[in-house]
Parts: sequence; C-alpha cells; structure tokens
Amino acid sequence: MSTPIIPGPCPPGGCPPPTEIVCIETSKVYDFCFQNERRENVCFNLPENCSPTADATVVCSITNVNCVEAGRVPLTTPGFFNVTLLITVSATICITNPPAIYPTCTCDFPVSFSFTKTVTLCAPDGTVVNCTVPAYGCGPCILTPSRQVCCTFSLCLLVETNATVKLLVPAYGFCVPAECVQVSPEFPECPPTDLFPPQCTPPSPPD
Repeated sequence: MSTPIIPGPCPPGGCPPPTEIVCIETSKVYDFCFQNERRENVCFNLPENCSPTADATVVCSITNVNCVEAGRVPLTTPGFFNVTLLITVSATICITNPPAIYPTCTCDFPVSFSFTKTVTLCAPDGTVVNCTVPAYGCGPCILTPSRQVCCTFSLCLLVETNATVKLLVPAYGFCVPAECVQVSPEFPECPPTDLFPPQCTPPSPPD
C-alpha cells in the first residue's frame, strides 16, 4: 500500500512525480516590494481651545493609514510602470500639561495628512495595484512657538501587483482530509496522593 501524499515539506529524496496537470484559477503576483517611508516635521495647527504650557508633553498615535493607486505612467520596458500611490495618514494628538497625577490629555484632537509616493513596478494591463501598511509609528512630537505641533511619522509600505489568472500546475489530485487529532481529556489525579494523612515519624532518641 502506497503512502498517501499529504501537505508538508518534501522528503530528503525529493517530492514524488505529479500525477496530473490541472488548470486552476488563482491570483498571480506580478511584483511585490516594500518601502520604508519616513516623514519628518509634519506640522498641524493647535485648536483654539488648546493652551499647552511650556513644559507640556505631546504624544501621537496613528489611527488609520490608507494607501491607494493614484496613477501609473508606462516606461520604455514593456510591462513596467511608474506607479504613484496616495497615502493618507490619520492620527490623534494628545497634549498633557504637568503636573499631572494621571496621564490624561489636557487636550486631544484628530489630525490627518496625505502625500504621494512613486515606485517602479511590473504592472501590465489587467493587473491591480494593492498597497498595505502593516507597520507604522508616530513620534517624537514637539510644540512650536507658532502654536503648532510637529511630528515624525514612520511607515512600512507593502506594494504588490496581481491579477486573476488561469495557470497550468502539476498536481497530486484532490486533497483528502485526514482524521482530526483528538484532544486528550484532562482528568484529576487518581487516586490523589493526599488520600490519607501522612504517617507520623517517630522522634529521635535522646543523646
């Protein structure tokens, strides 16, 4: 009886030969890259009801980042484009005037700003550009004499181009489910070791 083929790494001797070639519909990635983006001295005006002291502290936290394609320009190399991305960052600014018994905001307000970023991608006609920001950070922030707060923003951009395609791939047939691994029930100790009182130890004879 042959050993069933299951998902996992190939054995040291290599994978067995496929049993068929199948046509599947899937999302093919044409290009995939990352970009670390740092925006310094991004400044916002303070609200009228916000009056920080000279020794106030400022903390910012990013609440949302949106990244979409704004346009693409073809290059001389077929299939490659300069793709322009529009990134919009939303954050909350928290200003605390000392002395503060609890770290509460004396005033807090939402802010947002946008900028563009252009990257070169393999993006032939029919592909879609997807941009995500899986990691980001905000700070440090400073207060300026002109009633502004200026912060530094750091973003990690992941950009990919993909399209839904039909591919011929070698296969081993359909996936067959395996029996689920049963979770062993947990039982209390039986019998318990403290079922009876401990035996007394005779005292040592006097010297």
